[in-house]
Amino acid sequence: MNIAFLFNSDHESLGGWYGYTVMKRILGTHVLQAAPRHMRVSVGDILTYSAAANSKTPTKGYLVELCQAVYQPTLFDRLDYGRLEETHGNATVYCWLFQNMTTAIGDTLHSKLVSDPAYLGAMDVVFSEPLHLSFFRNSLCENYRINGNRCSMFFAMGENEDPDISIQECFEAHGFAVDHEDTGARRTVFDDFDSLKHFRRVEDFKTVFATFNGLDIDLASDLTLNLEELHPKLFDAFASAARTLARAETEEDCAQAALSGRRLLEKIADYLFPPRDEKWNGRKVGRAEYRNRLWAYIEQAIATSRETELSLTQYGEEADRLVELFNAGLHASPTKTEVETAFVSLVNWLSDVIALSPASVRKPYLAYDDSFRGFIGEIISNRPA
Repeated sequence: MNIAFLFNSDHESLGGWYGYTVMKRILGTHVLQAAPRHMRVSVGDILTYSAAANSKTPTKGYLVELCQAVYQPTLFDRLDYGRLEETHGNATVYCWLFQNMTTAIGDTLHSKLVSDPAYLGAMDVVFSEPLHLSFFRNSLCENYRINGNRCSMFFAMGENEDPDISIQECFEAHGFAVDHEDTGARRTVFDDFDSLKHFRRVEDFKTVFATFNGLDIDLASDLTLNLEELHPKLFDAFASAARTLARAETEEDCAQAALSGRRLLEKIADYLFPPRDEKWNGRKVGRAEYRNRLWAYIEQAIATSRETELSLTQYGEEADRLVELFNAGLHASPTKTEVETAFVSLVNWLSDVIALSPASVRKPYLAYDDSFRGFIGEIISNRPA
């Protein structure tokens, strides 16, 4: 779940530098440091003033209506509507947005902040909703990755010449070990995965898969965050399988979903261990040998993991079993339950494989290669002869 924590930036208790003050108040709860959950954090002002000023009816009445439409939770509603409504058209709302926060963590943090006079409450944010996508996902600055007491401060496209030492010191003063992470082309002009259509595919995956026996919304949300960092196009196949299974009525429908599962395994192999001409430990790892490439990635990930009891055979044999499961689904007569069970196994296996070496899964430039090539090609084609 994505949860936004809102503050009245004009409240006198925050002083002039409200961003730094809010950070200290959130970190000072020590809720995040104790939460074993991988989260990405975006911060910034909710730009309703700018949107209203650029509208055809830039009136205060329109601004108030826009604010009322933006602050609409779906599942997690911890808003103080009295305080929030006082800001409509009068004060800027400042936000800390946590992607992949659980309800339990959200409630704990909310309970620690609720007595703060500048705090406006918290709400869930759904990126497949147009206003939430615009004002929260695409307008806020994505600045940090938090996982327990570890924090990565983001920098983009190799630019880390002048990191903000005061922010780093603030995290460290509150018990975090801090490093710096290149987010590549994510959230730049080369990022084509910021559209409503994309996030509706993501939401279809989360909503449908969370209903399967053995999965839940927290696991689906956690996998979503990791898949986006591996390659957002994986949601094309995941969403296709989810939509097919949601309306499946015939054996042909189930076989089509199984085909999506096999394609997913192929794509996962492409992104985890791209095909190459030379052999890997005596095995072919070309485009057709996607099963061998899954084994190759697992072997690499285990070699870089701090865990000493990990078994290559365990993870590799499960990959083989999944390949056979989905291939069998194409040629047999699978039931809907059987195909759903196969996808549950796939999700659990993939979550475990990602956990072997989370840093190895993050591909900050891979997903944007086509945009880079298109940009460079356009420059070359327009270059004077």
